[in-house]
This record gives sequence, structure tokens and C-alpha cells, in this order.
Amino acid sequence: MTRLKSAILITLLGLLVAQSAFAEGDGCSLNAGTVNKKAELHQDSIQKYADKYGVSSDMVKAVIAVESCYNTQAVSPKGAQGLMQLIPATAERFGVANTFDSNQNIHGGTRYLSWLMDRYDGDLYRAIAAYNAGEGAVDKYKGIPPYLETQHYVRRVLTVYNRLSGQAVALPVVTASAPITTTGSVKISKPKVLPPSKPGRAGWQLNKAKAPQLYKH
Repeated sequence: MTRLKSAILITLLGLLVAQSAFAEGDGCSLNAGTVNKKAELHQDSIQKYADKYGVSSDMVKAVIAVESCYNTQAVSPKGAQGLMQLIPATAERFGVANTFDSNQNIHGGTRYLSWLMDRYDGDLYRAIAAYNAGEGAVDKYKGIPPYLETQHYVRRVLTVYNRLSGQAVALPVVTASAPITTTGSVKISKPKVLPPSKPGRAGWQLNKAKAPQLYKH
């Protein structure tokens, strides 16, 4: 085997390994037993804020698993921080002073999920997609945006959620050529409706201009 062929083979093997790691949560085990075990340390906060904001605790666990694999010090290349990977602007809007404090991070991330669930009338697909890509992108494409990262993200979160909850929420089909519309998608009714809250990752500057009273100074 020539050196060139060897180099190509090594490169292909590396790509396969990387793809496999991505499919399993970037090397983080996403099976229910492991996720529940990792969540034990934060169970009180998860349950407290899940109950407070009307979000399934299993959904909160699933988002944390996919976002950070329960690493309280996680920082993404885009600056998202902590367990639920809050960017600084989102953390500020939802009252999180220290994104690396697990209790505060779970509080802010769960409140954001709740806000998104309200915004999309309980549509899980859109709410989860917006948590990753911002509600501006979801609104633009009227469904899950045609971004592979976001489409895989929604599938991974729902896969973990199904494993934890025993539900069988259908996974959206991955396609990079067109947005995934969510007509007829699964919706989960929330026990209560929250008062108007602050917007999430996308379009907040415009909303701030329209309703400055919602923002802290």
C-alpha cells in the first residue's frame, strides 16, 4: 500500500470515528441509565425548575445531556456556557448571573425552554430547534431550519427524551435541502401559561427596542 493510500485510509477512518462520536453525543453516552446517573447531582434543581416552569424534567435532562454531557464548565466555540449552554445574552435575559453555577444555569435554561414551548404552542420540534438555532431561524423557515447541526440536534434531544420518558415521539427526517415543517407534530400541553418573558437567542435586539421594559438595566 502506497503512502498516499495509507494517508487516505487514515483520513477516512478518522472521519468515520468523528461521525460516530457525533452520533453518540460527541463521545458522551446518551443511554437512559448514564444520563440519569449524571443527572443525580443536579436532580433537585432540574425537578424544581421543571415543576416551576411546566417543562418535563426528562426534557431538561435530555437537553443538558446533548448540550454539555453534564459538564458544568463546558464552553462552546460560540461562547455558550455551562450545563445548558447559555450564551451570555440569553443568560442575562433570563436572570442568570453566573452561567457556571449549575443551579442558576438550569434555572435559566429551563425558563428559556418554557418560553419557547409557550411561543410555539407546545410544538416540541420547533421549541427544541429554536433552543439550538434561535427562534428567528425557526420562524423564517416555519419549522426546523435546513441546518444539519440543528436537525441532528433535534433528533438527538428527542432520542434521549424518548429513552428517559418511555415516550415515542417521532424523530424528524434529516434533510439539508429543505426545512422540516412541523404540521401535525407532537405537542405537549403545559400545565400553566407564563406571563410574557424575554426572548431567546435570536431577534432579541428588535424585541428589546419594542419592549424595553422587559429588560434589566
